[in-house]
Amino acid sequence: MRFFERNKKVLAMSAAALGMTAALTIESSLAYFTTYVSAGGSLTVNLGAETTIHEDVSNMTKHISIRNISQTNDCFVRVKVFYGGELAVDFNDESGNWYLGEDDYWYYRPILPASPDPDNPSLTTILDAKIIVPEGFDMDSFNVVVIQECTPVVYDESGNATADWTTVFSDYEEYEEESGGQRGGR
Repeated sequence: MRFFERNKKVLAMSAAALGMTAALTIESSLAYFTTYVSAGGSLTVNLGAETTIHEDVSNMTKHISIRNISQTNDCFVRVKVFYGGELAVDFNDESGNWYLGEDDYWYYRPILPASPDPDNPSLTTILDAKIIVPEGFDMDSFNVVVIQECTPVVYDESGNATADWTTVFSDYEEYEEESGGQRGGR
């Protein structure tokens, strides 16, 4: 016990020095931890691409346009038209902005810019899909469904905008009609 009483000052100074050393090394050890530690797993990140489809119908023609309602992300868009086997569809694009891909999707060439003002979304030019119905066909017994998809703009190593169609965002849902049949779209 005498030992502690005689060396009280030395022990207090040693304890204080040890505490200060520990406090000073915590910051550098945290820096090491955040720099060299990794974690596993995956998480889907929503890049904010969000589009809606707008369809008007007149004289057996669907007038299709897509709106980018995202406030932050530019995107590329494409549409595909589904119809019954007895029908045919002629497509017309007066603007020259749409082209038919090998996968039967219609692709919009320009980037569809983000819309910072939600009341004024950016809009594609119109793609017309004229439905050709054979003579004697019951006009009330068919449905033409248009599916739209978008993908965020990705830039390659040269800074050129490209579309990565392996990452698509679609607003397609199934819902029940009042008559009990199922239809797709939204």
